Parts: sequence; structure tokens; C-alpha cells
Amino acid sequence: MYQKDFILREIEKISIMLQYLIGKVIPSKTIQEQQTTEELINKELQEQYGNDLNFILNVNVTDFDCVFSKNNGFTFNNIELLADLLFTLGNNEYSKNMNYLQRAFELYTYVAIKSKTFSFERANKINTLKTLL
Repeated sequence: MYQKDFILREIEKISIMLQYLIGKVIPSKTIQEQQTTEELINKELQEQYGNDLNFILNVNVTDFDCVFSKNNGFTFNNIELLADLLFTLGNNEYSKNMNYLQRAFELYTYVAIKSKTFSFERANKINTLKTLL
């Protein structure tokens, strides 16, 4: 019972953190604003999750199972929120960050395969990313 409550709290905590971070990524007017936003996101991810954007970008796709299973809070919904965050960061009006977009594509694809559920919204995001990449 206590383990289940702990896991549910972790899932909720990560979900709230990712939604908060997505809300922070408002369209930046300058490169400086974009860098400040990325620094804030790195700080929040490091404090709440224990890893930053660089870790997320550099982890091998084949290691996703291991990385996400180590942290009880990463459900498929939360992994999609993480992909949303990367997509929003990478699809900036002033510049496209292909590393963010590629990792968002990989995360959406991972969820599509592993969750064994179909989502029109996720499929649209994957198709959008295919055209951007």
C-alpha cells in the first residue's frame, strides 16, 4: 500500500513538473531569453528528476527502458510530456534545434511502440516531426 502511494505521488510530481516547464517555454523573443529558459528548465529537471536536458539528449535510445524504469514517476503520459517539452524547445520561432526535435521524435515513437495504444494526437506529432527533420 505504501509503495503504491509513493509511486502514484512520484508519477503526479513528475507530471506537474513537466507541465510547469512546458508552460515556462513561452515563445522567446531573443536568443538570450531562450538560453535563460533552457537554464531554468535544466535547473528544475536536475532538482526534481536528477538529470538535465543534456542527459536526456545523450542517453541512447536502446537505454530508454532502463532509464525510465529506474524512475517510478515516468509513465507513458509523462514521457510524452517530456517529448512535448523537447518539441516546444526545439521548435523555436528563431531557430530550430534539431537535437531537441530528434529526441522528441524518438520519445514519441518509443511511447507509441511500448504503450501499445494508438493516439491520433501522438501520431500527428510524430508526422509533424518527420516533416521538420
